[in-house]
Amino acid sequence: MKLPFEINEAIAETRARVRFHYPWWLRPFLMERVGAITIGRRIYVRSGVGEHLHRLLRHELEHVRQINKKGLLRFYILYVVEYLKNVRAGMTSYDAYRNISFERDAYAAEEVPRSVDV
Repeated sequence: MKLPFEINEAIAETRARVRFHYPWWLRPFLMERVGAITIGRRIYVRSGVGEHLHRLLRHELEHVRQINKKGLLRFYILYVVEYLKNVRAGMTSYDAYRNISFERDAYAAEEVPRSVDV
């Protein structure tokens, strides 16, 4: 699949591995609208995302950068703790997710192609 230079560069710099399908064991755990998910340095993209592919990859590559910076276990612990704090503060599940600092940064990364600084 032909991807823009900036995305190919980010994949190489972050050492991410992109798969254009979900593995069988992950499918039961994903909500229907999830277009992509990052687990470690692996990015799984749902089949048929079409025009949203580049945005999704920028978003997920930002998570790979975050994981590279924080470390795998620390990233996921901080992510879950922040989500739970948001829920305890009275946010809906969706709002709690969107207000996780890692997600705010990843959504911001969707908008602007950038050079990679790992």
